[in-house]
Amino acid sequence: MDMTAQEIKDFWRSFCERRKIGQDVIARGDAKIEADPEHWADHTMGELLDALAAEARQ
Repeated sequence: MDMTAQEIKDFWRSFCERRKIGQDVIARGDAKIEADPEHWADHTMGELLDALAAEARQ
């Protein structure tokens, strides 16, 4: 999907805002999006949230 990293982060932040997700998680998600925006353009924000939760459990 053709989206800029900023567009993906905007979508991610809206997703988090609707779910009342904390700023620390939002920042970690922003970093993952910046590291590989093409990957996250093709995945759901729920998958990003799951990936962050899996990292936190390690």
